[in-house]
Amino acid sequence: MAESVSVPKELLKNLYKGLAEVEEVLATLEELMDKEGLQRIREAEEEYQKGDYVIVENSEEIRKLIE
Repeated sequence: MAESVSVPKELLKNLYKGLAEVEEVLATLEELMDKEGLQRIREAEEEYQKGDYVIVENSEEIRKLIE
């Protein structure tokens, strides 16, 4: 049996992207299954509909907002 295999770089990249997408779906499902998480989502949707949110360009702007 071979001790190593070659995997085309493009295939590896696609597998990685696919795994990241699956992880995002699982995280969303986990949040939806949690009562507190579902409440946070509802509150965020209300804030969004009211226009009560801030758009930031980078993490530095986030730090400034939470300080």
